[in-house]
Amino acid sequence: MTNKIKNTSYLCEYQYDVTVLIPVYNAENFIENTIDSVLNNIVTHTTFEILLINDGSTDNSDTLCQNYASTHEQIKYYYHDNRGVSYTRNRGLDLAQGKYIMFLDADDLIEKHTIESIFDSFETYENEADILTYPLYRKIQNKIMPHVRNYTFKKKGATQLYNIYEFPFINQSTMNIVVKNLTQNEKVYFDESLHYAEDAFFNTQMILKQQNIIYSQKGKYYYNLGHDSAVDHYKSPVNIKDMLLTYFEKLIATGIDSTGEVPQYIQGLILYELNWRFLQNTLFPYHLTDTAYNHWMTRMKKVFTYIDISTIMAKPIMDYYHKIFFIQTFKTQINCEYDDHGEIMFTADDTKIGDYANLTLVFNKIKIENNYLHVTGYIKAPLLDMVDEVRLKVTGTTDTQYITLTESPSSYYKTRMKIASFKAFDFYLPIDQAAQFKFNVIIDGHTIDTHHWFDRNVIFKTFIGSKYVITETKIISFESNPFTIQIAEKSHHNKLAKRILKYQKKLMVRNGQKTLATFEKIKKYLKPLMQKQKIWLYNDRVGVLDNAHAQFQHDLKKKDGIKRYYIIREEDKGNSGFPTENIVVYGTLKHKILYYFATLILTSFKEFTEYSPLSYRANNLFYAEMTNKIVYLQHGVLNAHTPWLYGKHVTNFDKFLISSPFEKQNLLNNYGYSSTDLLESGMPRLDGIKAQHKKKKILLAPSWRKSLINEATGLNRTINTKAFVESDFYAGINAILNSSTLNNVLRQYGYTLDLKMHPIFMECASLFETELSNINVLSADDAFELNDYQLFITDFSSYMFDFIKAKTKIAFFFPDYDYFLSGNHVYNKLDFDVSQFSGILRTSDELVAYIETEINKNFAMPAHTYDLYNDFYYKYDNYKLDLYHKLVNM
Repeated sequence: MTNKIKNTSYLCEYQYDVTVLIPVYNAENFIENTIDSVLNNIVTHTTFEILLINDGSTDNSDTLCQNYASTHEQIKYYYHDNRGVSYTRNRGLDLAQGKYIMFLDADDLIEKHTIESIFDSFETYENEADILTYPLYRKIQNKIMPHVRNYTFKKKGATQLYNIYEFPFINQSTMNIVVKNLTQNEKVYFDESLHYAEDAFFNTQMILKQQNIIYSQKGKYYYNLGHDSAVDHYKSPVNIKDMLLTYFEKLIATGIDSTGEVPQYIQGLILYELNWRFLQNTLFPYHLTDTAYNHWMTRMKKVFTYIDISTIMAKPIMDYYHKIFFIQTFKTQINCEYDDHGEIMFTADDTKIGDYANLTLVFNKIKIENNYLHVTGYIKAPLLDMVDEVRLKVTGTTDTQYITLTESPSSYYKTRMKIASFKAFDFYLPIDQAAQFKFNVIIDGHTIDTHHWFDRNVIFKTFIGSKYVITETKIISFESNPFTIQIAEKSHHNKLAKRILKYQKKLMVRNGQKTLATFEKIKKYLKPLMQKQKIWLYNDRVGVLDNAHAQFQHDLKKKDGIKRYYIIREEDKGNSGFPTENIVVYGTLKHKILYYFATLILTSFKEFTEYSPLSYRANNLFYAEMTNKIVYLQHGVLNAHTPWLYGKHVTNFDKFLISSPFEKQNLLNNYGYSSTDLLESGMPRLDGIKAQHKKKKILLAPSWRKSLINEATGLNRTINTKAFVESDFYAGINAILNSSTLNNVLRQYGYTLDLKMHPIFMECASLFETELSNINVLSADDAFELNDYQLFITDFSSYMFDFIKAKTKIAFFFPDYDYFLSGNHVYNKLDFDVSQFSGILRTSDELVAYIETEINKNFAMPAHTYDLYNDFYYKYDNYKLDLYHKLVNM
């Protein structure tokens, strides 16, 4: 066997095999780990240098870098005043003495075999490509997860060459790359005029030189999600709207200059950027004026003239319905036509983009209620708004039903804007005798067979792959394409029923669900005792006493034979205010048994895991047997426009408690509910809110912002402190707290202003400081009385509806209104028209002037505002008592 002799002739030109280029800016908290990850690389035949280039850091990065350079010969350290990351990398490109240049950000890491692996891989194809990439991993604290883009490299072998015309959707936009150290006249530099996506643009220029990129399966780049990045800073359309378009326009121009066209690779790269922004609701600059927004749209549509319909339809990791939306919004008109067989199809620029061959019925709920199946869901199909008629036909053994269809909030499909026109259904099927029900959709006279998709709340046991349900008297099953439900008499098929039940138990154990099999035995043993009882369970949230607690305290006094339990979290036991009697700890076996046999589940919070002790799997396995009704009590009036979160297709409520005509119309018009889904009464805690004489106090209580939360971790929410203190939100609130003008006004008239942070932001309350005499920052432990305040100032907190009940004047202060409109929170508009109050105040000066004016007017309420307050809620002397009677009658 002959050993391969390394070719070292190039070392006459280069001093090292690899240069690791690390730009440094205010990286004192992580630069040591980054450098160590390079120094710890194991190399046997590869030499490397490390370039640390400090871009004018103002922290201790300079000292740390100098220490490393003084103790490690292969580390070179350079410093310059702040010029930006592109200038810094360009300086590194000129200083590099390695044959290949590896890029590494100052807060990221590489795995210990990376340097030698990428060097060997590049040597394999050094004459065929100028750039190499290797696997990217997302690092979240101590958790490492592969990036989805790794899976776009599908060739077998440790090192492979990819041509962008054969593999156009690689989308190499991040810095897990290595490039050739080219001669001066060939060298590609970072575009210093781009403050965003400069890395993706650089990568593209390098790829286009030979239209190839090398992929090395060895080596790992760990991208640290715990720190700020340019992507985070430029996520909002407020900051990125023009930069994004400039980046796209430069990509297009570069493609044309290099190849005479816009390669599909560049088209795909643009779509990749647009797609993730669309999914995160950070694409459209809704904060702009109509004129400016139309100008932005004109530029974006111009970009799409260079993107082919075929590219959009072929783009991986992009939802089909989002592709249709992009074509309609940015590209061209879609036409409804008929093919040679007379079937409906859709085309754009003479390219077929869809038909109804794969029409799907999505079932959100199939539940046994007495002798009926309650069936809810929606028809999922493209462009239903372009046809004249859509009907759901259910053909039974003895008759045929045509089901009424309505617009479904599921049309907010995998995003926070309406992008489709799905049709909702809600109806009952009798199961008191043997029958068969076949489901077809009729579109413009064409009868179409249906596929199905089951959500979690269906009787069929999807988690173990069984299509049968055995009840006391029936065998219920389904078939697909067309979707059909069959009802058979159990008494006629007893042997079959026994075989099915036996097989389902085997499937439970086979799928690792031994605990569920044990639970099955326990509930069967307890059934004779438990099914005779009426059981109500009341759920709030960990650390919170809300509507469920208020109703529990009221109902517990009733002598009506109903057994009631308040569900408490283990950490809340013994805490002040929490019940000590008739309590059950969340998630215990007792809780699971009570939940299974309960009559009513009352919950203040909507998430399944808030009120159910059963896993999704367990809930599915036992759903056909449970008869409980779930009543959503809310924890505040729904004000945020969030059909994708609170739409009927998402929730599993049998009743949705409402307190006002506004909520009724809102839920009927925007969220897909019917009148029979709604329970008209009032939130139990409204009884404790009274209009009374108020003190000379003002409350400022802003809500939270999703953009300032570290949620990428998948762990508990934590505050991104750096982003928080740099935000317009923080600046606006801080300006109020430290306004001497405001304090003088408050002191002159004997008023105080309290700041109460949202619970999610409470850990940041300490970041707000004031030494002014009449302004206070409340801590989590500071008690306050809602009825004391003469003015309530918020942004979009639903807490405002409590102050409507208290007849308190309300003002809206939005220091970051542009960011809100363009997606810095879970939603970007409100269902309630807040202009009926103060309008929106955007600066601290506006708010201070408003407060002074209102103090001088003694917070007098205009007649139209008083009428709005007075008529807002349903009028009951005792909300808890009214709700109790309605619950009993359910």
